[in-house]
Amino acid sequence: MKRNTGLCYNKLPMEGAYNVRDLGGYATKNGSVTRYHQFLRSDNLTEISEADQSFLEHYGLGAIIDLRGREETLIYPNPFRCSEKVRYINLPFITDGVLDLRAVKEKGFRPEVFYVNLLEYKEMVCKIFRFILENADKCILFHCQAGKDRTGILAMLLLGVCGVSKEDIIANYEVTHTYLKDHMEIRLDEGLEELEFSRPEWIETAYDHIITEYGSFRLYLMACGLSGKEIRKIRKKLIL
Repeated sequence: MKRNTGLCYNKLPMEGAYNVRDLGGYATKNGSVTRYHQFLRSDNLTEISEADQSFLEHYGLGAIIDLRGREETLIYPNPFRCSEKVRYINLPFITDGVLDLRAVKEKGFRPEVFYVNLLEYKEMVCKIFRFILENADKCILFHCQAGKDRTGILAMLLLGVCGVSKEDIIANYEVTHTYLKDHMEIRLDEGLEELEFSRPEWIETAYDHIITEYGSFRLYLMACGLSGKEIRKIRKKLIL
């Protein structure tokens, strides 16, 4: 796959999406640095321009994992879903009731609990990582709607298994609100404004769940069904 390695960003310069970021440039505990042009995390891409699409293709984009539910993908379709150049897959990384904001409000939705529930959806985590392994030679973009919750958990797993520090993982999550706060075209219902934030304690709860319940990110992914060899392949893709 052709990649323009002369372009290296954390936040990519896009017109129609505001939270598209490269996972490259993070220090790991063994002294390495995560590679650019391997994984991009993103918010919804429905409104991106043709110039944005061309930019992503030149950046090296080769595959997309859409983590949203079917209803979300129909209302806000991904512009690459029928692309001949980019492989697209929809793998809904959701739990019951998360798409119904009224139900969320009534149930007293707590993001940190939702995140732990996502981590325990091990069957889907395994499917997501198997798709990554099948496309290990490509730059892979993964996204949900805001690029915060479901996307944030997958970013945490990728950075965590590569040995990126807890502090950097939390920082990677937190900056979402900074990028999106002035671009919330779809406002949440009254009383749900809190969910627009990306509070550090929410992702920290998910991180701590991995360590407390499984001992490490590697052991967690093995509990999801991945082999040691597959995990090493993931690490090799992302670490210099």
